[in-house]
Amino acid sequence: MMHCPICRALINGAETCRRCRTELKQVQDVERQGRELVGAAMHLLALGNTAAAMRVLRRARVVHTTPEVRLLSTMVTTATPSSGAALNSRVGSSEIDR
Repeated sequence: MMHCPICRALINGAETCRRCRTELKQVQDVERQGRELVGAAMHLLALGNTAAAMRVLRRARVVHTTPEVRLLSTMVTTATPSSGAALNSRVGSSEIDR
């Protein structure tokens, strides 16, 4: 978090906003948990486990949704429905084109 969610003052990693004195530790913890979940989902995707990655991404959206999490979820969802069949049909048609 770069700015206080209350007054938008620059945070610089502090747990309390220097301007409005809002305690930010819980908010920072939630943000960190969201980043950890996205990292775990990326790892699962790299391993080819899209079902587990999608479950982790759904949890990340509940904990701390960001534009990046929404985009990654959308990408995984649109690629997943029949990815095996779609992949096979793409491979088959590209081999025919050669």
